[in-house]
Formats: sequence, structure tokens, C-alpha cells
Amino acid sequence: MKKYFPLILILILGTILRFYHNTLVSLWHDEAFSVLMIRYPWHEMFYRLGLDVHPPGYYILLRFWVYIFGGGLLALRSLSVLFGVGTIWAGFLLTKEAFKNEKAALWAALFIAINPFQLKYVIEARMYTMGAFFALLAGYFLVKALHYYTISYDSEKLNMPNLPNSVKLKKLMWWSYVGFTLSMIVIIYTHYYLFFTAAALGFYGLLYLFFHHSTSAKATGDRQGGWKKYLPMLSSLAVIAISFLPWLKTFLFQLGQVDQNYWIPPMDRWSIPATFWDMLLSFARDTTKGTTQIILLVITLFSFYFLYRFVKKTESFHKWLVVFAVAAPFAGALLFALLSKLKGSNSSVFLDRYFLFASVYFSIALAVWLKEISLKWLSVSLFLIYVALNFSAYINFWQRADVYNRPGMAGVAKFLQANVEPQNKIYINPSSIFFNYEYYNKTPVKPLFYTKGIAHVKDVPHYYGTALLTDADLVPDLKTVTRPGDTVWIIWTNGFYSSKPEVPLNWTQVDEREFPEVQPTPNISNYVTEYKVN
Repeated sequence: MKKYFPLILILILGTILRFYHNTLVSLWHDEAFSVLMIRYPWHEMFYRLGLDVHPPGYYILLRFWVYIFGGGLLALRSLSVLFGVGTIWAGFLLTKEAFKNEKAALWAALFIAINPFQLKYVIEARMYTMGAFFALLAGYFLVKALHYYTISYDSEKLNMPNLPNSVKLKKLMWWSYVGFTLSMIVIIYTHYYLFFTAAALGFYGLLYLFFHHSTSAKATGDRQGGWKKYLPMLSSLAVIAISFLPWLKTFLFQLGQVDQNYWIPPMDRWSIPATFWDMLLSFARDTTKGTTQIILLVITLFSFYFLYRFVKKTESFHKWLVVFAVAAPFAGALLFALLSKLKGSNSSVFLDRYFLFASVYFSIALAVWLKEISLKWLSVSLFLIYVALNFSAYINFWQRADVYNRPGMAGVAKFLQANVEPQNKIYINPSSIFFNYEYYNKTPVKPLFYTKGIAHVKDVPHYYGTALLTDADLVPDLKTVTRPGDTVWIIWTNGFYSSKPEVPLNWTQVDEREFPEVQPTPNISNYVTEYKVN
């Protein structure tokens, strides 16, 4: 128990940080989409998921979680907290297994535990912390499988293939490959951006085997076995690929849908530097400011420098596993942007939150590099400075969040519950606040989405959340759904490139209230405007 005491303390700290103020932040659009999606019958849920742009893994698990713990905000976000804490543990396991350095593993666990970028996404009922956990777990099982395979293979070269220890090692190897295979299946069914991580891990496994066999052949002259040396790894990759076949048709449909209606902003010169900043410290940043741009350049140069030193100074070959896992999502995003440019488009798949899966490997590289610095006073000093900066960024986040004065959609719903009469009407625009109000709504009035002229869901862009919408949810024209004497409540936001909707001339504004949000950014507010129809 004493041996694991530091790790237990780090896990406790990580748990406390992840529950702090967790339910004071109002649920927002993406989370509401998750919650409303799992309320449908199973067959309809899968049908509607096919109309969206994500694989079904997280929704399946969230549904079972809600069966057990209920659909309250604490229960919903506790699943993200569970995986967030699990990511700390998985980071420790992977670092210790790959680099045989328990202190570096503890540093990596601490960095993941206190990293504001990681902490930000445990207050969301979404798939990001789940993906990060299984991304690390897949790496851990891969390293173990390769370790057991190497020892087993070397024993067989000495003509001692059936010793009891060799048999045990082979069993451990196969069980490790099973763990790797299952973890990889989970991540490709969790988020499509994890395809990049899966590709990096698969490529690394094959590369490790190639170099191990090449080195072994040079040393011993043994060139027997050929492709059979790769059989366990290739078998694992084949099972992973086959596992995705049932979803492949849906994936191709989703891909085509995304190509037709794209919403992610195009990459610019600050996209990658800002993401390095997020992965390292995640302080608030405005890339339009000159001082911020200088800081981002410094952070980017520092990131490349320490990754270079990590590769140069770390002896373990598994350093390449970490580097590939960090680099693959960036390379994939750049390749996608390049292909889009060649097609005459500015389409992008680059969003900061998609790099949460890479950031856990980034933290591991930083921890191992710091631990490898030969000057101990410098190593410890940099470690303490980084820990202090992380806590500073965390405190800064909650100060900016100002949760007690930013009730968000929960505040909107509470206000309307106290003021709306059964005969009143509630209309919402844009769709980005429609679903989160539906989650909180306790009035007898069904809210409707004001589409400004669109009457059918088939004509609505998919990123409006069409997987959850029906034609009955839409109001294309406010004039045709009201009559004199009606009281109408319009819910709107200044975020998501939106503004206050125009209303018919015979409507008179009675009142208007503001409810600032924390998610997705603290500079967004929701508004409730009350009208009387003359």
C-alpha cells in the first residue's frame, strides 16, 4: 500500500479537481444532444445516430450508465469524471511500462491530473475523456504485448520454445493483444478523430517488430520466420478492421453528409500553435493580439524542442509510440486540409477538443523529458514551475467562468418555469440552444425551433442537430403560429454567430432577461425576451 501511496494521492487530487464546480456549469448543446439521443428506443437511437457525425460507442455506454445512475447532471458528467480519473491511472501504467521509470510515471500521472485542458472536458457529458482513457489503455496493452513477444521470440531463437516460462509469456502476450484489440475497437467506435491515434498505434506496433527483427537478424544471422513474426500484430489489426465493418456503411454516409454541409472553421496559421498552448497549459488566449501571438510562437518552439530532446535523450524505443500518438492527429488534420484545398474547399477537421486524445501522450513526453534532465535541480525546478502554472491556469479558468453569476440555460429554464403559463408559446433560435433548453424544460409548453423559413428537417444543415429533429419541432414563420393576445417567449443567444431574431411588427416587447453561459465559452449569453402579440 505504501508503494502506491503517491499514485493514490494523485488520483484523489485528480478526482477532487474534476468534481469541483462540475454541476454548477449549465449543460450546453453538445451534452444535451448526448442526453436526448439516448432517450429514444434502441433501434431508433441507432437510426438517428446514423444521421449524425459520430460513432455510437459513447452513446451506448452512456445509456447503460443512465440506467444505473439516472439522468441528472451529476450522474451524466460522472461518466466523464470516471474516465478522466481513469486517464490518470492509464497514463501512469503506460509510462511505467514503456520507460521503466516509476518517478516519470508519477510525474506523467500528475501532469494529466492537473492539466486544465483535461479538466475542461470532464464537465461535459461527451466522449472526449472516454477516448483519451482508451487511447492510453491501447498504448499500454500494445507495449506489454510487444514486451512479452520480444522475450518469447528471443527464447525460441535459443531453441527453448516450450519451457514453462515461455508458455506463460505467450499467454501473457496474447492476453495483452486482446486488451490492445478491444481498446482499439472502443476508440474507433468512440470518435472518428481517434482513427488517427489508432493508425499511429498500429503503425508503431509494426515498426517496432520490424526493427526488433532487423536488429536480431544482424546480431545472430537468424532470418527465419518471415511474416509469421508479425502474425499476432497483424491478427489484432485484422480483428480491429473487421469489427468496424458493421458500421462502415453508416460511416461512409456520415462522411458524405459532412462533405456537403461543413461547419468547422478552416485552419489558419495559429491553429496548431494555439493547440500546443491548450495541451501545455490551456490559459485563455486571443490569437488576434500581438502579445498572444508571440507567446504562441514561443510555446510552439518549446513544444518542438522538448519533443526533440525527449526523442534524443530517451533510450526506450517506445518513445516513438508517444511521438506518433502526438503527431498523428496533427498530420491527419493537415492532410485533410490539403486535400480540401486541392478540391477548392476550405473544409477542416481541426478543433482543439479533438486533440484531447493526443494531449495525454504530450503530457507523458513532457514528464519523461523532465525526468531525463541530468541536472536534478533543473529537472525539479522545471517540474515545480510547470505544476504551479497548471494550478494557476486552473484557477484562472474558474475565475473567468464566474459560475455563480453565469447560470446559463439552467437559469433560463428556472426563470421560464416560474413565469410561463400553459397557453404561452416558446420559440428558440438558433438550434445550438434548442436541445439544452429541452433538457431543462419543466414548463407545460413544448418549445419549438424557429427556422426562419425552413419547413422541413431535410432542408436543415446536419450540424443543426437534425438527427434529433422532426418537422413538428420546426416553426418557419412566426406570423402563422400566433394570434392577437398571445404571450410569446423567444429564447436566443449572442453566440454561435447568432443574434436576436426579428419578430412580426405586431409583437410588443414586454421584458428581456440575460443569462450568461460558461460553456462553450464564457463570453456567450442566452436571452429570454417576452412579447405580447397585438
